[in-house]
Amino acid sequence: MLIAMATTYRDYLWFKDDEFTGWRGNGHVVSLIRDATAAGVLDALGAVGRRRTDMGFSGFGQQAMEFEMLGLVRPDPYAVQTVQTVGVADIGDGWVLLIQQASDYLGIDDELFGPVIAHHEVVSHYSNVNANNRFAWWRDGKRVVSFEPMSPTMDLEWARATAPEETDTVLALIAEVGGIELDDHEGTRTEFFHIEGSFALAERLTGVEVSKELLASAEFTVAMIPTTTQPDDPYAHELPPSVPLLADSATWDEVYLLYRSAAESTVHATMVLTQGGSGSEERDEAEFWYAPFRGTRQVDADGLLWVDRFPGEHWHRGPYTPNTWPENFIALQRRWEPETPFRSLLDPLTPATPTEVNGRRAWEFVLPADAMSSSDLAVAFDAHTGIPLRAETTHRTEELHDVVLDETFSDDLFAVPDEHPE
Repeated sequence: MLIAMATTYRDYLWFKDDEFTGWRGNGHVVSLIRDATAAGVLDALGAVGRRRTDMGFSGFGQQAMEFEMLGLVRPDPYAVQTVQTVGVADIGDGWVLLIQQASDYLGIDDELFGPVIAHHEVVSHYSNVNANNRFAWWRDGKRVVSFEPMSPTMDLEWARATAPEETDTVLALIAEVGGIELDDHEGTRTEFFHIEGSFALAERLTGVEVSKELLASAEFTVAMIPTTTQPDDPYAHELPPSVPLLADSATWDEVYLLYRSAAESTVHATMVLTQGGSGSEERDEAEFWYAPFRGTRQVDADGLLWVDRFPGEHWHRGPYTPNTWPENFIALQRRWEPETPFRSLLDPLTPATPTEVNGRRAWEFVLPADAMSSSDLAVAFDAHTGIPLRAETTHRTEELHDVVLDETFSDDLFAVPDEHPE
């Protein structure tokens, strides 16, 4: 049913606001699904692993980032992924809003979106980092009209052959909403509003306004959807259980899984960093509190040294950034990923060398050089929890003392001071 209203692309110029720069530049999907529920959509798509809820587009982005940082979704948008992240929200009157970012495309793909398309009317629009774009309208399990909003004329001429009435409707609405240019055959445009026009066209077809306010207030369930049918590692998209490795031997694959199991643990410890050769050794020591997706706080002998509050507030005492970097040590895989998956650094059956670090039993491996060094890195992982306890190269050693996991930290711990000290 078409809704008579005066919506035009100008009602969606907010999409050019700074808060949506990443969504616009790196790719977006917006899908409106009729007579559905958010949970039902995820079930139909076969969502795997955890489902997280958060408020608004920013909350969706934070949960998607957490999936990536936990290694549940490969963070490289150019890699062949086995899952894509979606956010779905019930927005009233039986409508579900589905969104994606970072050039994911499930919401515009006939095959991947098939279980939803088969039972619901759906209107979607999409763009990616390469400026590819698409608008699609499905009904009764079939794609009724599909075209490229940046240059729609040829696609719509083809669509008229199979769906003349619906195509004429879309053409008439495009003329009314604007933003989608039908006659720019010479490519003379200097401004582009085809995404804003797609938002407006979707509203005119469905009667559902995807406003800036809706994107800020909707409660999204964020989940991962498989995009391949190949058998997968059971812990590829969820954290494995924590199983201490206290036998006489251990392999890289076993230690890797134990390391991954601690990815959401808080860590309170003291980091000692030594650098340089004999006679010129430098030593830094800082007590720290680390909570994934919340922040890191460091204190040394002179007081507060560093505060990092997720997702982007920083403070340090100065004049230079501290040498100690606990979050880059605890989440060690970030030194290689996304270029090289951490798990693939060694053969799965590579045996560990038993060792001890400050009274804690550990398993040590020699890993290939990371982005921070030019030499191999000997890393000792705690046999009980899997967290790194020591990382050592020829001229640099990072080591943890007095380690305590899974303490509860108050939000005030990661409060960023208002000003830098004089």
